[in-house]
Amino acid sequence: MSTFKYINKLKGQRILIFGATQGMGYAVAEASIEHEANIIISSSNPDKLSKAVERLRKSYPQASKEQISTITCDLSQIDGMEERLREVLKTVSEDGAKPIDHIVSTAGNQFDLADGIKSVTMDIMHKTMSVRLLAPVFLGKIIATSSYFNKSYNSSMTFTGGSAHIRPPPGWSVVALISGGIEGLIKGLAVDLAPVRVNVVQPGAIDTESFTGLPEQIKDNVLHHSVDHTAVWISYAKRTPTFIRAHNASTPPPKTRF
Repeated sequence: MSTFKYINKLKGQRILIFGATQGMGYAVAEASIEHEANIIISSSNPDKLSKAVERLRKSYPQASKEQISTITCDLSQIDGMEERLREVLKTVSEDGAKPIDHIVSTAGNQFDLADGIKSVTMDIMHKTMSVRLLAPVFLGKIIATSSYFNKSYNSSMTFTGGSAHIRPPPGWSVVALISGGIEGLIKGLAVDLAPVRVNVVQPGAIDTESFTGLPEQIKDNVLHHSVDHTAVWISYAKRTPTFIRAHNASTPPPKTRF
């Protein structure tokens, strides 16, 4: 077969990935390179970025210099977040001359809620909401108000979320807030950013480098209470957005109407 029908759809596409230095984000970077896309990986840690690029180039020595690039951005600080994100998209798109085709964010940060709602502080709320909720909000705003992103049904935004809001265990009130919030936001962005496709993947807890440093008891508790299903909201819009929810075949879908 001389031509491919499916696996070349990302060839030459420009993909900005937040949280690509480890875990699922790194896997997205690998897959994007294998599909011959041009990736820009972003992190708040320049050292992690350098190490991630070194790993990628070792695994994919055939990748051109232009195929892998980096940019630093701190999503954990609320103050100035919109300005930082706008500068990132302006820079990587060369002020709109080379618009981004896809944005993927698997970014997250650690926070201590070992005592559940009893241990909540304003600082913890800022940390949990900044990366997981506020960054997607401002990314949506920037896309809607700039030429830095290719506004087409061929373009997409994809975020990772959680499933704690579906069946939260004791002490997970704040986690349920975050996971439910991102799901609602993505449905809204699908309408506001049409025809761009907006997705959220809810993979449940996955044992990646993000668990490094956590006490084993907390890590085991998180993995144990992860809801056993994978849900993907996919929004595709031309004039009227339609919503699709895909599930792990081992688990029936929840009774949800929208």
